[in-house]
Amino acid sequence: MGGLACAHELAGRGLDVTVYEAGGHLGGKARSHDVAGTGTGGRRDLPGEHGFRFYPAFYRHVIETMKQIPDRLSPTGTVAGNLVGTPEAAAALDGRRLVVSPRRPRGFGDAARAVAGVYQLGGNLRDLARYLGAHLKYLTACEQRRDGEIEALSWAAFIGAETPGRYRESFREVLLSCTRTMVAMNAERGSSRTLGRVSSLLLLDGFGDVDVDRTMMGPTSACWLDPWEAELRRRGVRFVFGARVAELEMRGDRIARAWLTTPSGPRAIEAEAFVLAVPLEAAHRLVSDELAEADPSLARLARLDLERVTNWMVGAQFFLREDVPMCEGHVFYPRSPWALTSISQAQFWNRGARGMSSYGDGGLRGILSVDVSDCFAPDRDGTRLVDETSRAAILERIFGQVLEAVDAPTRRALRRALFASHLDDEVQVGPSGVTSTARLLIHPPGSWRERPDAALEIPNLFLAADYVRTSVDLASMEGANEAGRRAARALLARLGLAADGVKLFAFEGLDRFGALRRLDRGLHAAGLPHLMDAPAAVRGLLRPEDAPPFAIAARG
Repeated sequence: MGGLACAHELAGRGLDVTVYEAGGHLGGKARSHDVAGTGTGGRRDLPGEHGFRFYPAFYRHVIETMKQIPDRLSPTGTVAGNLVGTPEAAAALDGRRLVVSPRRPRGFGDAARAVAGVYQLGGNLRDLARYLGAHLKYLTACEQRRDGEIEALSWAAFIGAETPGRYRESFREVLLSCTRTMVAMNAERGSSRTLGRVSSLLLLDGFGDVDVDRTMMGPTSACWLDPWEAELRRRGVRFVFGARVAELEMRGDRIARAWLTTPSGPRAIEAEAFVLAVPLEAAHRLVSDELAEADPSLARLARLDLERVTNWMVGAQFFLREDVPMCEGHVFYPRSPWALTSISQAQFWNRGARGMSSYGDGGLRGILSVDVSDCFAPDRDGTRLVDETSRAAILERIFGQVLEAVDAPTRRALRRALFASHLDDEVQVGPSGVTSTARLLIHPPGSWRERPDAALEIPNLFLAADYVRTSVDLASMEGANEAGRRAARALLARLGLAADGVKLFAFEGLDRFGALRRLDRGLHAAGLPHLMDAPAAVRGLLRPEDAPPFAIAARG
């Protein structure tokens, strides 16, 4: 997504752009995975995905690009018109009825439903106040505090979920699990700088005018990537598939050539500028000693411990002969061993021109799309996803965890309707276990300083990927798109061309409490804790164990 966004901006300004793609399809983790041989009578094959698509209201770079891509099947004539709001979210707990809450409460009735949901999930008003209070603290913290002591804490520590007794245990489990279902927002492993940023934006979206959560009216490739490829070709972009970058060769302080591995053998390409838009593990492998010596940020990238900074997310689709919608939005499974989240897609796809009946044999009526966010946790019988030796066994366990969480009528409906399933193509399963080619950055504490910028000290090399430092600071399509735009701006500037036309968006909601943030800037400069931690810090003068970690640090 980062490479395509960069190509989009550069080609739109008349540059000669070629995209070299390692595989046979565009889009990386975002592309659809067609189930080969399942389409009949002129219909398309059943559509699989690496995972369902989630477009929060605070996504701005991605949506701006979508508005520039024509799509004749879209209700608005552009790809952006293929987005549809999901007004609800729900939690499935222990075989009971779903706990359903509005994503954007409007009026007293919706607010009452949201509060009732907290109680149904095992919490109370005190738990809710503490959780919201953590967000208020983040939003009123100055940037220096966010980049320092807040970045050093996990999100679980920041919200108090690691402190015994701070929340009711059942509600604490739900808080951690619902965050965990977005692997890039792992509360126990992700930094508070990143997770506080995104969680606060999601919370603020609930008081805005745009749907908090949106999804696509069809498969990602059909609704977005295929029209995007057509638009890029119209702009003059060339595509070379099956070309994997193997080495970046330097001459002096510049990249002289990129060596590619292709079906016909090694190939060298020369260009004025190179944009490296590959996954983190691929970039990690490509940083030679020479590159690391030429650029400090590449040296930091090469030192990253991939096991510490990344995790897996795996997608599965269950194809149904009758639709089982559950709720009008995403369903979380807080107590599922593998941290599942799902969405029933027919209710959204059938609003557009790419309805369910246009896939497979014409009898498709629903798809339950499931994300798996914890592939290393044991199932009820002690089996981890990574330990399985067949795709069918993995799918059976995922479906079993869904059935275990939902109520009896939904369980019967899903069993009756299921006729086929699909596991993420990024997953390889064999006798020795499971591997994945789609790792995702999880932003552990301290990783912000280790991550590179889009512009490097090597004057003709740029980075465009979701691990690049961006204002949204989240490994996501939004982060990748912003990184692609930043790479395009830097490249244009290095060539002496106007770069201001490549838009970058700010997230104004994070600066909403300007006066309190200015006050905190003064407190931070004086070595004092945040205003909301002042009482605890005073108590800590007598009992240091009661003080927040950064309050102790502030006192030396």
